[in-house]
Amino acid sequence: MLSERLKTIADLIPYEETMADIGTDHGFLPVYLIETGRSPNAIATDISEGSLQKAIDLAKGKKLDNMLSTRRGDGLDVIGKAEVDNVIIAGMGGILISDILGKDIEKAKSFKRLILQPRSKIGFLRKWLRDHNFTIERETLVKELDKICEIIVAIPYEEFHDEFPFSIVNSSNKYTLEYLETHLKKNTMILDTIIREKSTTKKVLQIEDRIRHISNLIELYKAERREHEH
Repeated sequence: MLSERLKTIADLIPYEETMADIGTDHGFLPVYLIETGRSPNAIATDISEGSLQKAIDLAKGKKLDNMLSTRRGDGLDVIGKAEVDNVIIAGMGGILISDILGKDIEKAKSFKRLILQPRSKIGFLRKWLRDHNFTIERETLVKELDKICEIIVAIPYEEFHDEFPFSIVNSSNKYTLEYLETHLKKNTMILDTIIREKSTTKKVLQIEDRIRHISNLIELYKAERREHEH
C-alpha cells in the first residue's frame, strides 16, 4: 500500500509510459506502477546498495523482477538519454534535485516529463527550472504525516508553450475546451497537409509536438474538471 505522497506521484504518470525512480529507497513506487499495469516497465536507481536490494527483494516477492531494472549509481548517471518517459526525483532537497538535473542538462531535457517532490528550497527549484528552460506543467500538494509536500511536474520548454500556455487550463472557463479542441483540429489538418506535400521532417515533428501539447492540455483540463466534480 503506497503512502498518499507516493500514490499522488504515481497518479501523475500517464498510463503506458515508462519511468525511472531516482533514489528509489525501498522501490515502492516503481513496483506499484508495474503491478497496477500503469507502466510497462520501470527503472529503480539508488546510490545505496542496501536500499537497492530492498527494491530487488520487493519486486522478486511479487514476481515482477523481470519488469524492474535496478541500477546502483548517482542521480541520472545510470539512466540513458530519453531512455524513459518520466523521471521521478522525490524526497530530496530542492538544491540537490537541481544539482542532479544540472549535471547533464541535455540528458535532463531528453525525458518527456520530470516529476519532482522537493523536501526544501522549492522556490530555488522553481527558479532553477525556469532559468534552464523547463516549463512547469502542473503542481499539486499532498500531506505526509504533519507536513504538506509540493509536487512539481516539469517539461522541457518549447516555443508553442507560449502560444498555448498551461495558464489556459489553470484559469479555464466555459470556452477553454472549445478553444483547445478547435486548435487541435486546425493543427491536425495542417499536419495532414504538410505530410501530403512531403514537407521537411523538422516541420512535421514541430506540428506533431504542438498537437501532443494541445492534447495534453485537453487531458489536463478534463482531469481538473473531474477533480472539481468530486
